[in-house]
Amino acid sequence: MRRFPSAFLATLGLAIGSHTLALAQTNTSTETVWSLEQCIDHAVKNNLQIRQSGLTIEQAAVDVKQARADQLPSINGSASHGFNNGFFLDPVRNQIQNTQVWSGNVGVNGSVNLYSGLQTRNTVKRNRLELEASKLDQQKVQNDVTLNVVTAYMNILLNQEILKTNQERLNLTQSQLERTQKLFKAGSVPESNVLDLNAQMASDELNIITAQNNIELSELQLIQLLNLTNATPANFSVVVPQLADPDQSVIVFDAQDVYAAAEQRMPEIKRARIRVESALRNVEIARGGYSPSLSLVGSLSTRYSSGSPKYNDEGYRQITDTVGFVNSDVKLPVENTYLVPILTERTYPYFNQLSDNLGQFIGLNLNVPILNGFRVRNNVQRSRIGVRSAELNTDIAKNELKQTIAQAYTDAIGAQKRFVAAKKQLEAFEQAYRNAEIRLNNGLINNVDFNVARNNLVKAQSDIIQAKYDYVFRLKFLEFYQGKTITL
Repeated sequence: MRRFPSAFLATLGLAIGSHTLALAQTNTSTETVWSLEQCIDHAVKNNLQIRQSGLTIEQAAVDVKQARADQLPSINGSASHGFNNGFFLDPVRNQIQNTQVWSGNVGVNGSVNLYSGLQTRNTVKRNRLELEASKLDQQKVQNDVTLNVVTAYMNILLNQEILKTNQERLNLTQSQLERTQKLFKAGSVPESNVLDLNAQMASDELNIITAQNNIELSELQLIQLLNLTNATPANFSVVVPQLADPDQSVIVFDAQDVYAAAEQRMPEIKRARIRVESALRNVEIARGGYSPSLSLVGSLSTRYSSGSPKYNDEGYRQITDTVGFVNSDVKLPVENTYLVPILTERTYPYFNQLSDNLGQFIGLNLNVPILNGFRVRNNVQRSRIGVRSAELNTDIAKNELKQTIAQAYTDAIGAQKRFVAAKKQLEAFEQAYRNAEIRLNNGLINNVDFNVARNNLVKAQSDIIQAKYDYVFRLKFLEFYQGKTITL
């Protein structure tokens, strides 16, 4: 076997170690720490639902352009060329022929809508309203995505807080286990105390794993909202802000104030009102069907046939015919002399025929609706039903907004009160836990009584965390509906 010199091996090991360190630094540097403001800004620009709503806006803009273009004249051209064999009607001479010919037609026709019950104009107005409604639809999607981003972000912070608490509980259990093992070896406590604490450690470790999984799920949800294709929970993290406790702040507004501000700016309310105006335009469009329609039409056409010859005039020749007799007995003829043109048949070129057969037409086309199966009347009734439906949708949107704000306000007040109560409860259960721990170490109580005190402390810690983050989320929710920027 070939042996490599020690200097070469040392150099190779140094290169491998440097490359591994570089990779580790590269992986670490790719991790991005996102603030809540950065998450919201990125989601608004890159979220798939928002981008999809942008396509709806583009479609509505095209509808507006098309409605405006419908007011312009329409011009269309046509051409045909074919072969006929046997009997057919010559399109140039309008005669029945039995032969083989090539024939064709070329034409241009156009029309201008002069009046149609203002349907075209009302269609333009309606499509403009629908374009504005589509823009408000996108704003509504942006608001929903923003609140979803805040929810996912707060869930990450909440689960991180829960993970931190579970790790502290595990450390306490570990310390308690070490002390109990010493007491067991000294014969002060039974072995069951050690076994119970081992089981409790396993339960604490399971709670840590569950909290870690919840953090990753919340991070995955936020990554999906941000549409980050290359991000994973391994290289994604968020800024952990310092959140004030709910008992340190006071809500200085009420739900009615929030609703009054939200009603004037929320896109779902504006959208509902615009849809009412659009429905009214639909009524005008439907009523336009009662009116006569007047249009200006015109056409320019020509035709060609290979069976249509052209004759040249080459002068005249004199012809004398007997038209009668002067005397029936003698029978003296009476002659009549006249001139007949001399015509020579020749080929009639294609473009010459098109030029010679050119025809123009211009006129007015009036269409008066009399009876069309009550289609116009039914369209008007359906559009009026659409107006009532749009008005009801406006009331529904207002009620939903009012209920959402009232619910958030009630939840925020309730979370603030729960936090104050949970804080007092936590202080009491912490003192009870410390006393139980001392009594357990002195053998005055068993593990069952100690676990009761421990479980009360665990529940109090969980309650205060839940109340704190519930309050912060609801407060940010209400600030958002007031038009304020969401920050932590």
